[in-house]
Amino acid sequence: MAWWWWPLVQLVVWCCAGVLGVLWWLWLTRLRVDLPGPPTVPILGNIPEFREVPVKIRNARDLHREYGDLIRFYLGPKLVVIVLHPDDVQHVLLTSKMVDRTYFVRRVLRIFGGDGLLTLGGRPWKFHRKLINPTFHSELLEGFLEAFHEGGLYLCERLANAGGTATEIYNPALKAALRNIYDTVIGINHDLLLPEDVSEDDMAVAMSDAMISITMKRMLEDATMNFITMRSATTEEGFTSKRLNLVDSLIKPGGQPVMPLSEIRDEIMNLALAGTETTAVTMGFVLALLALHPEWQDAARQELREVFGQGGDFLRAASAADLGCLKVLESIVKETLRLFPAVPMMLRDATEDLWLSRVGVLVPKGTTLTFMPFITHRLPEFFPDPQKFDPSRFLENRGGKEHVCSYIPFGVGARNCVGSQYARLQLKVFLSNVLRRFRILPQSCREDLEECILTVSHQPVKPIKVSCVPLHEHGT
Repeated sequence: MAWWWWPLVQLVVWCCAGVLGVLWWLWLTRLRVDLPGPPTVPILGNIPEFREVPVKIRNARDLHREYGDLIRFYLGPKLVVIVLHPDDVQHVLLTSKMVDRTYFVRRVLRIFGGDGLLTLGGRPWKFHRKLINPTFHSELLEGFLEAFHEGGLYLCERLANAGGTATEIYNPALKAALRNIYDTVIGINHDLLLPEDVSEDDMAVAMSDAMISITMKRMLEDATMNFITMRSATTEEGFTSKRLNLVDSLIKPGGQPVMPLSEIRDEIMNLALAGTETTAVTMGFVLALLALHPEWQDAARQELREVFGQGGDFLRAASAADLGCLKVLESIVKETLRLFPAVPMMLRDATEDLWLSRVGVLVPKGTTLTFMPFITHRLPEFFPDPQKFDPSRFLENRGGKEHVCSYIPFGVGARNCVGSQYARLQLKVFLSNVLRRFRILPQSCREDLEECILTVSHQPVKPIKVSCVPLHEHGT
């Protein structure tokens, strides 16, 4: 054996011992809190609880059933407190000063979307939010209805192409939402934004895969910078309208940006990723639930007949007044988001010691606080028979309104979703188009819908599928 083998072995042993010593020291000096939680393993904490990959939402539900509404958890030496009761959610997200997302989560999201509203913190986030807020003002959303209608028609065309066979909702809904982002928030015809050698299908795949794969980021960056270059070099030619949009807020006439171009690129990518993914996921859940509950599908269709009539004008584009009358459809969307919120988990870092008076416990500074709307929305004291799909809760004002934080599908507080009203309006337009043209039949069972991955968005393990049968085949 060569003479250098033994020193090398000793070096490796000492390095391993050093790493183990540091990890042991971090474990011994970890933050502690007087809350119930699963038994820990030294150094690893509760990581073995999630040994099954991918981690499922039912793992969190099991913890809630066993330990209650406040749960202590360790990821290695990192203290995590899961906060589920609306009283505690309100105290942290509305009355405390903690508005920044967990640093680790922001770093991970930055890999895919760069520096935007999803990933920034502190003053940079406040500056970006102030510039972007006007894009989603309620008074301006009515100007987006035509584009939403076109997106809904695009979705219906793709569903019709399936010929009534089982079809996955996510991909066509993602493409429709992506077209809407181009035409409304960004304000440019979607045909002008795609690179010449990239098809719309490739771009849609990139949008969805970017949530899980860094390899797709380059395509998104290229398309976004292509758009910024076009916007900086032109005035109004090729743009869908003169209504205020995100780019009008970030690039002034003459191509003068209000922030570095790289930040504008990242904001567009942030909004494109968040705005399309959540819409596609929610459309899948809504249609699957309506397929499983034909009585609510019939109620929604009857409402559509009352609002749109049954003559040749039945398939017209929805106006703001029409959408305001669709109370049953709105309650269906709300109940779907109660059971399956598009973002199942929110995380915050405790930047100060936090006293949770409901149970009288002090959460130390440095703790990661985790909020899970998919559990909070199913607490029986706020939603009786919580597992049941029952849109009448929201028709009869039984939608948890007695507590401001019992229903938070788009978050709450300073960092709530900037595009929540945009998303609700788009979903109603999409659904009004689909339900006026198709009867939805089930291809996924409720158990399939409940088996979801614990990730950034509410993703089922099995793709959601339905059959969309044209209504004229039923003589209606």
